[in-house]
Amino acid sequence: MTPPLTRRTLLASTLAAAAPLPALDPEADEPPEVELHWLDGVPRETTGSAWGVPWPRGRLTRTTKLALSTADGTAVPVQSWPLAYWPDGTLKWTGHAMAAGAEAARYRLSPGNPAPPETPIAVRRDGSDLLVSNGVLEVRLATRGDVPIREIRRAGRTTATGGRLVLDLQDRPDDEAGTPVRAAYRAIIERATVEQSGPVRAVVRFTGAYRRGNRRVLPWTLRVYLTGGEAIRLVHSFTWDADPARDFVRGLGLRFDVPMTDATHDRHVRFGVTGGGFWGEPVRVLTGLRRDPGAAVNAAQVAGTATPPAAEWNPQVSAGYQQLAEWNDFRLTQESADHFTVAKRTSAAGGWLRHAGRGRRASGFGYCGGVSGGLGFGLTDFWQRFPRALDIRGAAGATAEVTLWSWAPYAPAMDLRHYDTTAHGLDLSYEDVQEGFSTPEGIVGSTEMIVWGFDRTPARERIAALEAALTATPQLVCEPQWYHAAGVFGRWSLPDRSTPARATLESALDNEIAFYAGQVDQRQWYGFWHYGDVMHTYDLDRHEWRYDVGGYAWDNGELGSDALLWYAFLRSGRAEHFRQARAMTRHISEVDTHHTGRFAGLGSRHNVSHWGDGAKEARIGESFTKRFAYYLTADDLLGDLIRTSLRADRTLLTVEPLREVLPPQTLAPTRLRIGPDWYALVSNWLTEWERTGDTRWRDRIVTGMTDISAFPAGLFTGEAGGAVGFDPTTGHLTNFTKGDYTGGYNLSMAFAGEQILWEALDLVDVPAFKAKFLEFARYVQAPSAEKIAHYGFDFNPGVFPTIYSRVTAWAGEQLGDAVIRRRGWSLFLNDPAGKPWPAPITVNGVQEIPTAADFATNDFAQRGLAIISLLAIAPAEAP
Repeated sequence: MTPPLTRRTLLASTLAAAAPLPALDPEADEPPEVELHWLDGVPRETTGSAWGVPWPRGRLTRTTKLALSTADGTAVPVQSWPLAYWPDGTLKWTGHAMAAGAEAARYRLSPGNPAPPETPIAVRRDGSDLLVSNGVLEVRLATRGDVPIREIRRAGRTTATGGRLVLDLQDRPDDEAGTPVRAAYRAIIERATVEQSGPVRAVVRFTGAYRRGNRRVLPWTLRVYLTGGEAIRLVHSFTWDADPARDFVRGLGLRFDVPMTDATHDRHVRFGVTGGGFWGEPVRVLTGLRRDPGAAVNAAQVAGTATPPAAEWNPQVSAGYQQLAEWNDFRLTQESADHFTVAKRTSAAGGWLRHAGRGRRASGFGYCGGVSGGLGFGLTDFWQRFPRALDIRGAAGATAEVTLWSWAPYAPAMDLRHYDTTAHGLDLSYEDVQEGFSTPEGIVGSTEMIVWGFDRTPARERIAALEAALTATPQLVCEPQWYHAAGVFGRWSLPDRSTPARATLESALDNEIAFYAGQVDQRQWYGFWHYGDVMHTYDLDRHEWRYDVGGYAWDNGELGSDALLWYAFLRSGRAEHFRQARAMTRHISEVDTHHTGRFAGLGSRHNVSHWGDGAKEARIGESFTKRFAYYLTADDLLGDLIRTSLRADRTLLTVEPLREVLPPQTLAPTRLRIGPDWYALVSNWLTEWERTGDTRWRDRIVTGMTDISAFPAGLFTGEAGGAVGFDPTTGHLTNFTKGDYTGGYNLSMAFAGEQILWEALDLVDVPAFKAKFLEFARYVQAPSAEKIAHYGFDFNPGVFPTIYSRVTAWAGEQLGDAVIRRRGWSLFLNDPAGKPWPAPITVNGVQEIPTAADFATNDFAQRGLAIISLLAIAPAEAP
């Protein structure tokens, strides 16, 4: 038996046996060089690319310049900026941007002077406007008014004007008695900020709100990105602050006016279909007539190129073609994840031909223009986040109106009311609904759009390449070994199949992630507000997930399902893992988290409605699990959303996590649990500290750690799973001196708590706190005899073996004790929740896991996280 530690020797053991995080050799003489590759293979086309790279501690000073080249040494222009710093001020993460047109199989990034672009991006003032140009496009942006994108020009020709956000609200849902009253709102610019000004990429951020009369609703942001080439990237988001009982979004989108100068038979409309296809027709159709105009005319109409002069047509056609219909309006609507339609009409006085086209999944690409040029446009995640639509009006006139609908007005109006007006009980439905808490206030909806200024109607092959870039954004990534060696994101392992037992664990991890990917499609977990989330628990009797049962429905990242997917990507480099993780992070960071209002900085526990549960928790909004996506993609919007998590500090003054469990107290400004609440705040502070270098946030971490170090019970302090006082002004924690060691710590580490502490302790030096953490980890699952020998009494912490297997093994690692490391593995392997699921079976056309009891996402997430951490912490003891 392992001899018990005494309190006196524990601190010394901690300091002597501490094992550093994996890292590249900081003393190496050669400058670090990282290899990059495309996540999905070399793309046929990009619209510019952005990505992030981690660097080992101490290797790059904050002023280091970075150069990009292809594998053969060809220099590639790149723009770089810091994303995060190590405590010593050296670069931890850097963000990068590259223009379209430099797609190679592999790249190298290393210290050096970056190659300048042939035509640098230029941003300049013109009165109150901003002019952004790249040598191909010139974009005029307003800084006030309601038209942020005034004009897009190419080679002296106006491609589009009047780029403005549109919002239509109505006062009741479509299925309620009476006729809804609809109102159009203007999106008024309140601020315009140049965030980057070249030389490779320019970024302009607009903020504002939708207004009608004196009413101001749904504050929004719009970022405009321009790199080299003919594409402009746009990212729009809005924050919900309206009344879900009387505000129903009828339509939400972005609208442009497109000059139409070619003859109507040389004007073309294109709508993309997943897989490289498209629906395409001219405004005036010359094919299929009673009289054939000629092969050259037919070929040009199909290809979208200029037709021969009318004098060269069949005279029977050239004499009467102007009598043919001119199709003025076109519309593609993605009605569900599995169905879209195309409709067209000649005018508002004529009926729609609703059978013009149909299919399963549209790519989101569209084009409106002619043989001399026009506007290409598209939305990402088009079919996944239905209802979407692409709308063209007036294509036969002098100016067409193009609308990219984030929420299509042809679908039922957006209804954000909670699914019921009464609660259904925690005991039976696992639902914690409280009066006034089932509100979407502060949640965010975003849409990424691309517009292209084309000088001709794009050919079929070009459209296929553009669609591929639109449906799966090309992403540069590092090799898993680089991420691992850089020492970021805590303790995790690379795949290990060196023994049959380890190969079984790795296969189980892969198979279960694949099972969830299949469930997303089979169960149709799609939609504007749903895409990215999964369900919490399965109902074997109904052969269906419990989509309608209180807290068993949408998962909302419970117990780290998002973290698992990101660790799976980091260690495998697989594109499908990245796409799953990215979608889930977007969803949780926007939909499951309240960014403003009463619950700012907190997220909502799992429920039938994403925002419906009364348990508003810092653990859902915590920065730790959002950092993966932010640092890997350099996503500016996600960076904004992560920063709002800092608002949780003050929100906890009025929304105390234990308000329903414990009576009021007066010893501290508010009350929280050490875990998961304080751990979540630590992750928020740590993220802001490393992003800015502002040591005030580090000091808050140190303050709390120092306070816990003085608590006799350490991390076993407090009733109800760790209740302590918290002062959001100072960061101090207060010991209420009651309920120590009484159990209920099952959630303490369940939301990446151990990873947060491992990473924090690698960045701050508080030996006394590390000793307390080690004491907790050493005894949280120790046998009674060991606890009695150490504490003088026995107690039951009430924890789950799989969740706490890795802190147990970590204690063994820190203490150099193989017995405790083996205990961590044994607790995991002998826990029924740690057993891999059997292979899925097909029931009623969809897959399910043939288990004796209902299976749950909690087990999937924690089992996978345990495998990944245990292989890193105690590899020698792995089976």
